[in-house]
Amino acid sequence: MNYNELGKEYLSEAERLKGRIRPLQRQAKILNCQAASKLYRRIAILNDMYLDCLHTGRYLCKAGRMNETKIDIKS
Repeated sequence: MNYNELGKEYLSEAERLKGRIRPLQRQAKILNCQAASKLYRRIAILNDMYLDCLHTGRYLCKAGRMNETKIDIKS
């Protein structure tokens, strides 16, 4: 597997996480304080995971483009 493919998988997972966070945020707005607090902690963890996947995916895609450029130059 090359960097671009792996990066795209990370970015795809980031989008899945983002899609899961949105309904939880809407749900937290209508809950009582204690339940909303627990849900916001869960949302924070998912958001951290989202950001990790997003940054890792972008880094891998960028590394893949740089790696392809090096291969083209050597050819």
